[in-house]
Amino acid sequence: MKRHHLVGASAFAIGVAASAASVQAQSRCGATYEIEPGDTLYQVTQQCRVSLSRIYELNDIGNPRDIEVGTVLRLEADAQAGADYAGDEDDTRSQARAEGSYRVQEGDTPYSVAQSLGISLMALLSENEDLDPLSMAVGEMLDVPDEDRNAAFNIQPLAGPVGSDVSVRARGLTPDSYVTIGAGPTSAEWYAITNAQVAADGEVSTEVQVPDWADPGDILTFVIDTDQGVTLKSRDFDVVAAEDEQRDRSGDEMSLEGRVRDGVECYTLTTPDGDLWSIVSDDVEFTAGEYVEVSGSRAEMSFCQQGVGTLDVEEIEEVPAP
Repeated sequence: MKRHHLVGASAFAIGVAASAASVQAQSRCGATYEIEPGDTLYQVTQQCRVSLSRIYELNDIGNPRDIEVGTVLRLEADAQAGADYAGDEDDTRSQARAEGSYRVQEGDTPYSVAQSLGISLMALLSENEDLDPLSMAVGEMLDVPDEDRNAAFNIQPLAGPVGSDVSVRARGLTPDSYVTIGAGPTSAEWYAITNAQVAADGEVSTEVQVPDWADPGDILTFVIDTDQGVTLKSRDFDVVAAEDEQRDRSGDEMSLEGRVRDGVECYTLTTPDGDLWSIVSDDVEFTAGEYVEVSGSRAEMSFCQQGVGTLDVEEIEEVPAP
């Protein structure tokens, strides 16, 4: 992959993919940074090469839009603090899962709670719709979701060459807000591609192109970054050579995801974008109603007579529906 400078998206986004180990990494500015006139958290992350998730994790930040000049932000944590956190994580997670709830403790932030529970920040906020992440009260009871809900973000297709179109769709976002869509080798190191406005129903749907800095063979993660401390990440996207994409159209490998339904002659799969595909297989069994990811070869000829094409499925995996 070609090297490029990281482009941050929102001045107040929190990368949910950061791990406890990243908290202990060294910053370019040292252990602390003092806020100066005109500073934003985004500018601090760029200047010090520190993730926003680390800043939120190490500092008691109320409203990120109202940080006073002279505030000293911690940018590094000692190794023992990270070890203590990791040791308590399993106990906290097990108890909260068993009880289905979590009581907010002194010093908790939505991000730290989500991390301790082993879920995404989006999952926590989606389960607690009335929660104000900027004024979470000590003693407040939070509902704990049964599973991570990052499936609220989908991309289609899951492979393509540089410059090809990728459909991006997400739900459960703040109506009429703006988000930044990006991509990178991981959800913690990504590059902005475009901005989009969320619709009144909380959904965003748009198309972006595979960035020109990617190389065939790269595996990308697409992200949607908001100004509410939420960064959604996609499933893996495989960058292929342009000639491979051309072969995909005439019989080589491709991947899709969507809902399986009964068709006229064959089972069908409807993608999140509404595209209808016929699916066939000599080895794989289909179950109508399941939401799955399938991979296989596009058939040049088929008796199915439905949809934009027929996929001869070689592998199938049931995945969470958007």
